[in-house]
Amino acid sequence: MKYTTLLMDADDTIFDFPKCEYAALKNALTDCGYEFSDEICTRFSSINAALWKKFEVGEITRAELRVRRFKELIEQCFKHIAGDMTECKTAADQYVKRLAEQAVLIDGAVEALAALSKRYDIYIITNGLKPVQEGRFALAGLDRFVRKAYISDAMGAQKPSAEYFDMVLDDIPEKDRSKILVVGDSLTSDMKGGRNAGLDTCLYDPKGRVAMPNDLCDYRITDLNELLDF
Repeated sequence: MKYTTLLMDADDTIFDFPKCEYAALKNALTDCGYEFSDEICTRFSSINAALWKKFEVGEITRAELRVRRFKELIEQCFKHIAGDMTECKTAADQYVKRLAEQAVLIDGAVEALAALSKRYDIYIITNGLKPVQEGRFALAGLDRFVRKAYISDAMGAQKPSAEYFDMVLDDIPEKDRSKILVVGDSLTSDMKGGRNAGLDTCLYDPKGRVAMPNDLCDYRITDLNELLDF
């Protein structure tokens, strides 16, 4: 067997993040007395995704991301209170609290992880917030399958930085990089980070949106169970 170790992303690879985000945002906005709709959620998703890209390349800090996504949402959707940073921070705090309660997994993820954990040592690599990810991991019972989670918020570095991957690789038992495979849904975070660390990479692309071959990916899968065939 070529690989012994999988470094797996969490959101949109194991967790169904759109469903988690939808429920968390709905609950957070309702808690704060705001209107909620599918359109507002779509707007937030777009804002959030763009800010996470900026965070990955070091253009903003994690603390800025946490509040700025609500500042932009309020400016765009709730103009009557736009500019009130207290409102922004309250909504941001409530969203983090509510997101930690959401542990919806991708269909078939539990069964896939159960099978994969019999063949590989599995570790989670995630840029998520520590209180959010720890809460969700516990609710989902991922400790049954995962040896350890590396949460960037607790490490002082994030994917795709070399510093983040160096800390992970220094900590795990497997030292032969040719036996480690990075699995995730993001080209800019997971695939680029893995490639820069000298690791093989596998893009989880269930909708087949990324054309292959791709310089950042050694493999592309549409189902986690395909990893059983490697």
